[in-house]
Amino acid sequence: MTRLSVVDEIFLRTHRGYGIPVAMQGIWVFDEPIDRAALDRADLELGQGALGVRIVRPRIPGARRRWVRATDPAGVTWSDPITDVAAWADHCADVPLDPEFGPGWRLSAAPHGTGTAVSVVCSHVVADARGLIAAATAAVSDARPEPSHLVDDEHSDETGAADLRDAATVLGRVIGRTAAASASLGVDPDRRADLRRYLAASRSTPGAAGRSVPRTPPVGWAPVSVVADVPAADFEARAQGDGGTPNVLFLSIVAGVVDLLRRGHGAPVTLGVPMRVEAGGANALSVTAVRAAPDTPLPDVRAAARTAYRHPLTAPAGFPDELLHVVPDRWAAALAPSTGRRDALCSNIGDLPDAVRHIGGITAQRVATRAIHPGLRWDQAAASPTVLSAYVSRCAGTYTVSVVVTDPTAAHTSAAVREAVTAAAARHQLTPRFW
Repeated sequence: MTRLSVVDEIFLRTHRGYGIPVAMQGIWVFDEPIDRAALDRADLELGQGALGVRIVRPRIPGARRRWVRATDPAGVTWSDPITDVAAWADHCADVPLDPEFGPGWRLSAAPHGTGTAVSVVCSHVVADARGLIAAATAAVSDARPEPSHLVDDEHSDETGAADLRDAATVLGRVIGRTAAASASLGVDPDRRADLRRYLAASRSTPGAAGRSVPRTPPVGWAPVSVVADVPAADFEARAQGDGGTPNVLFLSIVAGVVDLLRRGHGAPVTLGVPMRVEAGGANALSVTAVRAAPDTPLPDVRAAARTAYRHPLTAPAGFPDELLHVVPDRWAAALAPSTGRRDALCSNIGDLPDAVRHIGGITAQRVATRAIHPGLRWDQAAASPTVLSAYVSRCAGTYTVSVVVTDPTAAHTSAAVREAVTAAAARHQLTPRFW
């Protein structure tokens, strides 16, 4: 796929400030030192693989933006020795990334105890979680990345002709389907109701989600993140014993964390859940919504999730998703599919390949994957009803849960978030081990 998908465009607009900026991050912790030459090789392979791309504007109005090869690798950034891996990883992620002019990704490392901590971070425009994992696995293994079909020269005549063909296809689809959808609104009350619900959800405010946002940032406000491990055997046993799945157990724990941070006394929360879709582009994702309380039985959460997965978010009332390719950024940001009043984002990244644990012949003892928000401002957080995002992955017999709190109503501390995660996990007889 050489053109940006609709979801790619949405993440590009968040990068430009229309929403909360998002970057993907992978973190390794090794007990033995990693040879610098091995990391330099990994950096080179990343640049030659799927992350070594950037975005260019088409010359023909109406055509979608294109991916081209990036030519300027950033190089490995080494830090002084560290003691707190989680805080260092936050610092590594809070860097400017530019998917249009580069670099769109960074590889960082630091001595840690007797070993090394490593971080790779990339703009969510460039890759989703699975894309980052695939790129990292190819870069640290002996496998060579597949030759890229992307062009280096964005000014070729062939590309100009391709832009013209793409513009004709996109505009034809948008005009035709928009006209049909507009006409149907006059005769179909269900479609009118669908459009009203969609607009109400898209325009929902944090206050409408049941919380009062202050006019100014709380003293000391900043995003807070924690990372914790749980033995896979314990996690899976509790999920099965309570009539759920590991994913459903994860959703339940996150609902408990939201409730504890908000002091909601067991109130239901709305969880936005990303899901894979058959689509092109760097981000083959959609989002659905699951509503659950901390004490909702896992079979009930499972049933709600199963229903939600049948209804991924898309444009309403028959309007084409491709409309977002051709309207101005501000309009597109307002029209982009939204889960409305979601309280948290819950992303199950799944099993990590064993090959991704090894760099330069050394095996990582801990691996985490998550999304982070580089340069997030309080006003951006205050414009969203979402108070936290959470990520879970499974690797080498361990589930790793990452929680990133962006709640604009309070200056949460790492200690308070750890306490909430510990208490939410304890409801299921689980004990997390924090990084």
